[in-house]
Parts: sequence; structure tokens; C-alpha cells
Amino acid sequence: MPPKILIVDDDPDLRHSIRCALEAVCEVLEASNGPDALAMITAERPRALLLDIAMPEMGGLAVLRAARELSPALAVIMLTGEMDLEIAREALENGARSYVTKPFDVDTLCSEVKRLLEPSKREEGEDRPWRIAGE
Repeated sequence: MPPKILIVDDDPDLRHSIRCALEAVCEVLEASNGPDALAMITAERPRALLLDIAMPEMGGLAVLRAARELSPALAVIMLTGEMDLEIAREALENGARSYVTKPFDVDTLCSEVKRLLEPSKREEGEDRPWRIAGE
């Protein structure tokens, strides 16, 4: 059974694009807001979460904190339209493993997802638990 990944973003076109890129490597779930995402984390138990930072109703950092309480082992990739080091730091401190800026290269995102889903295949010598992708 392929691993489950949950995409949380209020942009349906972006969710669709990510779904199309990842369907070959994992089972893809979608949520358009934080409360729906938290319900899906409880019900579906995904292994990874692709999480937009700027969302109405409940921001990505609040979702991150709540998601990590529900599922501490959840691998989280933050998605954002801005490269804000303070937000990246806060996301890291709250358990995010990667930070990808929009617009992103689909291959870069797929690489990050694979890296987090298959930790035994990490790059040789990589000992940090997170990184900012797409730099």
C-alpha cells in the first residue's frame, strides 16, 4: 500500500497540480482548510503533510502545531509564496521538515516528498532534519 500524503492549500488548482505530480508515488488526499485537514489527519493517518502557510480561517503554522500534536511522526513540508526566514524558523521549531517556496519546481517538490517518505534514501552525509527547498 502506498504511503498517504495530505495536501492542504486553499487554492484548488495548486492542489490539483500537486496531486497529478504525486499520484505515482503515493496516495494523495486533499483539504482546502485547516479544520478539514486536522479531521483528515485523525481519520486517514497520512505519513506526510504538504501545508500552505497563508490560508483563511486557520493559518498553516496553527495547523502545523495541531497536526504535530495529533501525529508527532508526521513529516511536514511547508508551502509558501514568500521566503520569510522568521516564518521558516517558526515552522522548523514546530516540527516542519522542509520549506518550499511558490512557485516551485514540481521535480523539486516530488524530490522533497520522496526524501521525507523514504528517509533511508537521504543524501549521503545529510544529517540535518530539515531544509529549505528550491533555493
